[in-house]
Formats: sequence, C-alpha cells, structure tokens
Amino acid sequence: MNIFDRAREKEKSYHEKLYEEAVLFEPGSWLAKPVQTVLDHLDLLPFPDIRVLDLGCGVGRNSIPVAQRIRSANGKVICVDLLPSAIDKLVQYAALYGVSSSIEALAADVEQYEIAEASYHYIIACSCLEHLSSEEAFVCKVKQMQAGTVDQGIHCIMMSTEVKEIDRETGFEEKGLIELNLSTDRAFSILDELYSEWEVLTRRQVQQDIQEVKDGREVLFRSQWMTFTARKGGD
Repeated sequence: MNIFDRAREKEKSYHEKLYEEAVLFEPGSWLAKPVQTVLDHLDLLPFPDIRVLDLGCGVGRNSIPVAQRIRSANGKVICVDLLPSAIDKLVQYAALYGVSSSIEALAADVEQYEIAEASYHYIIACSCLEHLSSEEAFVCKVKQMQAGTVDQGIHCIMMSTEVKEIDRETGFEEKGLIELNLSTDRAFSILDELYSEWEVLTRRQVQQDIQEVKDGREVLFRSQWMTFTARKGGD
C-alpha cells in the first residue's frame, strides 16, 4: 500500500470512529462547535437565495449552522464528503436541527467531484484540501472552486500543513501521515498566486497541537493551521 492509500485509510478510520462515538455540538471533541471564521464570512454575503458548497462537510459541523442562518432567505447548502457514513449522520442531524430542506448531501470524493461553474456564493473547504492526492490536484481543485464561484462570492479555506508526529516520551519526531503534507510557505505561495486577482480577506497560520495515544504511546500531532479567505472580483 502506497503512502497516499495508507494515509487515506487512516483518515477514514479516524473519522468513522469519531462520528460514531461523538455527538455533534456536544462538548468533548472538535465537533462541539462550528468554525467561527466560517460563520463570520457568511455574514459578508448579502445575496438572496444564497448557495453554499461545503467540501469535506463531515457530519455537518459547519453545514448545519450555515443552513440555520440562510434558510429564511431560501438558501441552500450543498454538502460533499467522502464517507457515506458521515453523509448519513449529516442527514439525521439536519432533520434534528430542522434544516433538511436547506441541505443537499452527497457522498463523493472531493477530488473527483465536479463543481458546476458560476453556481456558488460561498465555498467552504475546512480540513479538506490537505486530503487531496497531490499538489497538482490541489491546484486543479482550487481553480475549479474559483470557476464555480459567482462575482463577489467568497472562499473560506482552512487546512493543516507541516504535519508531524512527536513521541512524547522520547521526543522523536517524524513526518505525519497525511495525504498532502505541504509546507506552510508552499501552500501560501500556491494560494497567493491562484488568488492574485481576488481580494484576500484573511491570511494567517497558528500552530496546532493535538495529543493522542497511538499504539500505546503518547503522541503529539503538531501542524500549522492555515486560514485563507478571499472574495472574487476584488473591491
């Protein structure tokens, strides 16, 4: 099994276990609340009948709060995730939170999913693009996202870069197992070039540490958490 396949299987196993054990919007995991940046940028979009695309939506951490905010304006959130089990959970949560009519959910590999041109006012890619197969696939998907966005639409991209695994006892450090492990500088360089004609709204990074137990060892997973948001068409 090559590195990509190993990383993909690890990610699928991790998320399937999390979605089975954790409850959306309850304390105890990162599913406890939506990403505030996602909601903040939604407020910058005054479009009627707003259409949102949530790539790598999971069980609805961001999709459901977005749908709650736009349902009164006849808005719609298109939700895409690799895991059928995540989509099943999302549909259940959407019903629980009263937003079923505002959500369209489908199981698909984001890398292969075709984004219709000029169809969306807001595209969210939270913890998604680092799971593509290559830098070339990353560039291709961002270009497709751009083509799928109407003028004055916004992109909200958040991703982990420079992922590493540190043994807490020995201090031994090794590269983390993830499908696309870009350096932060390289990721920003790609995005800066691709969005050179857009208005960049946010461009920042913070170190992110997550402690877990792996094979009986205490491990620290460290990465740089990038946030990049931009509006199409500039001023």
